[in-house]
Amino acid sequence: MTSIQIRMLNHERDWSIETVMAKGWHAEDIKGAIRKRGRSLTALALENDLCESACRAALLRPQPAAEKVISEFLGVSLHLLWPDRYFRDGNRKPRRHVRDELNQNRAGAHGQIAGRA
Repeated sequence: MTSIQIRMLNHERDWSIETVMAKGWHAEDIKGAIRKRGRSLTALALENDLCESACRAALLRPQPAAEKVISEFLGVSLHLLWPDRYFRDGNRKPRRHVRDELNQNRAGAHGQIAGRA
């Protein structure tokens, strides 16, 4: 198998339905789909009484109101766009606070867990 064939297989694997379902839509794919429908992220936000940067911010970090606007505009469920943020039923997943987990790991490593002074 040549390197071109291997790259083609990897490319096909990256775009499998399982991969898309697990990772959700890429930010550029969301932007492109909105542009193809004749809108911009800014226009979409302003038309829905959101801050002009809300929909752009939703591509980078959780913005529930903007995520809902994008989802409804594209006609795609929230959990398909952002499976890391939403359950299949549309309810929001609890946010994971990495900073808290890091602090707990540091405290445990230094014997500072409650009851172990």
